[in-house]
Amino acid sequence: MKSGAKHLLIGLDGAGLDLVRELGAELPNLQACLARGACAALRSVQPPATLPNWTTLLTGDNPGKHGVFDFTTRTGYRVHFTAGSVRETPTLAARLDSAGLHCACLFFPGTFPPERLQRGIFVSGWDSPVAFEADRSFVWPKSAYDAIVSRFGVQRFDDVDEFDADSAGFHERLPDALCARIARRAELGSWLLRENAFDFFAIYFGESDTAAHHLWSLHDPQSPRRPEAVSSETQSGLARVYRALDAAVGQLLAAAGGDGVELTIVSDHGSGGSSDRVFYLNRALASAGFLHLRGKRFGSSAVARAKDLALTRLPPRVREKLFRGFGAVLPGLVESRARFAAIDMQHTTVFSDELNYFPALHFNLRGREPQGQLAPSDVPRVLRELEAFFENLRDPWTGERVVTQLWPREALFHGPVVERAPDLLLELSLASGYSYNLMPSASAPGDTAFRKLSPHEYLGRKGRSLPGSHRPRGLFIGCGPSVGAVGEIDAAMADVSATLLARMQLSHLHACDGRSLDEILTDGSRATVPQPQAAIAAPAQRTEPTPGAVAEARVEERLRRLGYIE
Repeated sequence: MKSGAKHLLIGLDGAGLDLVRELGAELPNLQACLARGACAALRSVQPPATLPNWTTLLTGDNPGKHGVFDFTTRTGYRVHFTAGSVRETPTLAARLDSAGLHCACLFFPGTFPPERLQRGIFVSGWDSPVAFEADRSFVWPKSAYDAIVSRFGVQRFDDVDEFDADSAGFHERLPDALCARIARRAELGSWLLRENAFDFFAIYFGESDTAAHHLWSLHDPQSPRRPEAVSSETQSGLARVYRALDAAVGQLLAAAGGDGVELTIVSDHGSGGSSDRVFYLNRALASAGFLHLRGKRFGSSAVARAKDLALTRLPPRVREKLFRGFGAVLPGLVESRARFAAIDMQHTTVFSDELNYFPALHFNLRGREPQGQLAPSDVPRVLRELEAFFENLRDPWTGERVVTQLWPREALFHGPVVERAPDLLLELSLASGYSYNLMPSASAPGDTAFRKLSPHEYLGRKGRSLPGSHRPRGLFIGCGPSVGAVGEIDAAMADVSATLLARMQLSHLHACDGRSLDEILTDGSRATVPQPQAAIAAPAQRTEPTPGAVAEARVEERLRRLGYIE
């Protein structure tokens, strides 16, 4: 095989089919792919959070099997920063590698430690235990790290300092910084494709998500969080980032081999606007007697203020040293206290982490939690009471429902590690098309479960409410020799994984939890050639020790800087 790739997968974090269509001719490469293939407003794993969705795409398994639900795992009232290190199943790249194929998997979140491919390259994404720079610990083989650094320099995941978003000029500078980062990564990927021959090449871009979080209200004239004065240049920032991504798609496709390449473009979730309305979930639970708060700003507010000062006042490198110096115990304790210290667990049956990107509930179950108050036999009754409560919980400004769906975890996930998921997951409604901002009750002003943001809070920053948020419908585009020009279809995240194997005629390698999208495939590609079972990489693929306590602290620092941890 000459240089390039037979199969090219490009991940665009937070990209949505709706925005791609809205921008239209501004994205000529994506429009060309849409015209000659198939597409979907891809259904995310619920809730539409980053790590569980990318991990499902990369493994073909639902979170109940692969075990990655969030950036943390919870034991009792303590959280540990584990990110993707707890993944229980190998990626499809590892399975393809075991079958003798040459693969690359670059920069996807939730992939540390890197899988030791025998005939390819694996670079872990931004949940690795390196705060700012990509060091040897997340690249395999080690020689690939040397080659990348010698040509492109040390790779950084975050060079815009999103905790500085409330500084003057941040939103004006952000689009150019993100476009430059996209161009650098596209050039790196193109170089690898020109210098090697890959059967499967997957590369991730996170800039579409960063841009949506920070720039949505500047892009959207109807946003309730739009500042009073927005210049035309500032309003175009989100579109400029998408144009840079479109150029990267064209560049990578050309380097891989052009229209003869089997191309998959996919996102983990979509994006949309945030409302100016704040919802304090634990406050709402307390009003109905499910939970008892110890007192206003009990304990956790001091922790939150200290974190805020460290994240916003210290230079990034000093920040890195500070969080790494926390050592083995303090990071998890700090985060645990920030989430749970204000809750009186001895008088609580149900509680929430109040994570904006992952709204969920935990039963304070007797025999499972340290101060469990709910008997297992009472769970059905409490579940009925919660359903009735959320049915009647209404937006004080519109009278509409706030929570539209309450799922037991078993309704969404299946597999041996379902117990890692929260007991219940919530779907919040959209307020006039914009998402509620779920924020910590411990720091809430007043006693109500709702409030509106002040104008000075509209643009926010990482660690606080942002004007753009996740949506459960993302993006799938498939084109190439095996895909017909069939237009829009319905598809879910694991379907993309199953279809990828079908397009390679290697469905026997793994029974994915999705279905092969046979309706998009040409007749010749539907007939999978029977082949003997290849040796499969061992589950978990833990080719290096699971990150220990110090690594856990580093993961926490990275997640805080990315804003997923308040």
